[in-house]
Amino acid sequence: MKSFFSIFLIAVPMLLWAQRSGNPQKTYMSGKDFYRSGQYRMAMESFKSLTTYNNTFTEYATFYYGLSAYYEGQTEIARNIFLQLARKYPNWDKRQEVYYWLGKLYFEKGANGLAVDQLNRINDRSLSTDAVSLKLHYLADVPLEDLQELYLKYPNDAEVAESLARAMGQQPLSNEDMVQLQDIINQYNLSEKNITNQLVGPTVRKDQYKVAVCFPFLAQDMKKDRRLNSNQWVLDLYQGIQLAHKELISQNIAIDLYAYDTERDSIRTAEILSMDEMKGMDLIIGPLYPAPSKLASAFAFHHKVNILNPLSSNTEIISYNPYSFLFHPADETQAMVAARFIQDQLDRDKKTLIIYGSRSADSIAAYQYRSVLMEEEIEVIMMEQIPTVDPEEVARFVSDNLYLIFTPDPDDPILLVKKDLEDEDEFIPRSDIGHIFVSSSNELIVANVIGTIDNMGPELTIMGSDKWLQSSYIDFKQLERLQVYLTAPGFLDYASDNFESFQRRYKRKYKCIPNNYSFIGYDLMLLFGKFLDQGGNYFQHELKNRDFYPGTLFQGYSYRESNDNSYVPIVRFESGVLTQVNK
Repeated sequence: MKSFFSIFLIAVPMLLWAQRSGNPQKTYMSGKDFYRSGQYRMAMESFKSLTTYNNTFTEYATFYYGLSAYYEGQTEIARNIFLQLARKYPNWDKRQEVYYWLGKLYFEKGANGLAVDQLNRINDRSLSTDAVSLKLHYLADVPLEDLQELYLKYPNDAEVAESLARAMGQQPLSNEDMVQLQDIINQYNLSEKNITNQLVGPTVRKDQYKVAVCFPFLAQDMKKDRRLNSNQWVLDLYQGIQLAHKELISQNIAIDLYAYDTERDSIRTAEILSMDEMKGMDLIIGPLYPAPSKLASAFAFHHKVNILNPLSSNTEIISYNPYSFLFHPADETQAMVAARFIQDQLDRDKKTLIIYGSRSADSIAAYQYRSVLMEEEIEVIMMEQIPTVDPEEVARFVSDNLYLIFTPDPDDPILLVKKDLEDEDEFIPRSDIGHIFVSSSNELIVANVIGTIDNMGPELTIMGSDKWLQSSYIDFKQLERLQVYLTAPGFLDYASDNFESFQRRYKRKYKCIPNNYSFIGYDLMLLFGKFLDQGGNYFQHELKNRDFYPGTLFQGYSYRESNDNSYVPIVRFESGVLTQVNK
């Protein structure tokens, strides 16, 4: 304190002398010396004297007066000084820095809209980078509701949009919010992974892990005769998990397995999730139905617990939730892998047709497929939806439309394809068509499309789904004759040693033959049990460092790029045997 007064007593006469001498340069330099040494109150006195009349240093003195006031903690004075400077000297060459400081002061006051207004006035290239950083810094602490309002006012502000996306990515979202978030990500070319993965903390490696299985067991209705259980498939899925759990223990991977009966009921699921023990789980498997699954996903997000859906391929389950995983590839992923594979099989001078069904998954896959082909400059000349599942209407639609597409020209031996059905004069030679993608698992649609193409005999490369194999309408010999490719995330090698060993052990333990649900339960528990053992409770960090994990029964898994399995086998029949062609 004594040293401060000593400096003050020395400085004041110097200041008064400079002012009395009528030398504004000395007064200004004196103020700058006080400012550099952190004596902001003294600096304010020096600069203030130069703001009351016009002189060479008026603008700079006013600016530094505002800065000194800010660092002295007198933010109201600082803001008023900067506003006065901006109004009084609109053409000053340093006015962009005034806007920057006004933006900072408004942010600190909580007047976010006024702050954005000031910072958006900056067009100086070197200073605009600092303005962007300033906006992102302060907007990161603004509540989601306020960011929503700010985005409505500034829909074209990139930093407001990015800040809103990051805030939205930190909580479970409604379908409407997810659409908005995806629009923002696409418009501003943001990284979805950066939006969500920032939330996952460091992993913890444990001696023992806890896994909850939340399935609709319907225990009260369970019958002794498995043939009488309407939900026997749920029990088959769980029995596969149990067998894998036993194997993990034999490999010294310590996992405690807890089963909860969700009863296909959202209220019961909410009761389970409210138990304190659920917050301590390292992994939740299930639930299996949409409404309970949505509740569990929100719980997992809020309490930072990893969750796995064993059956769904719906990407909404994992969207913007870094703790949520799909065991299967999402519909978009399957379409993307299929399109990337097929592009190497095609004559790029030929064109593609896409037909898709009425389910949302059908249209999602169709548009993803088209997007990949268009990126590779493969022309898609038609995308046609079959908007019905009525057998007669499906047959009529396929017959009418494919007849128009593949109708022969009576005046020309070359078969033609009509590019625009409303323009009778525009035709494309059918020999120019090289590929058709059918995005539907509806057996009537598939049977009619495949049958029509087969009868007309065009040489086309066809891509479909292994779900077709479950249809009694589909002839496997026909698929082989047409050399149809199928996406097959559930492809199994029934002759493998692993499969034969699993089948023996399953029969011995449960006295029945395993099915596809048993296979899924077994493979997912082995896979994610090892993920926990090798990567800790937040194993997703480890998953991003490896391209491929071999499966025990299924062909393999990859979670490097996303939280669904991006490894998708492509198969076709060869000599009567379903064979993978994209190993």
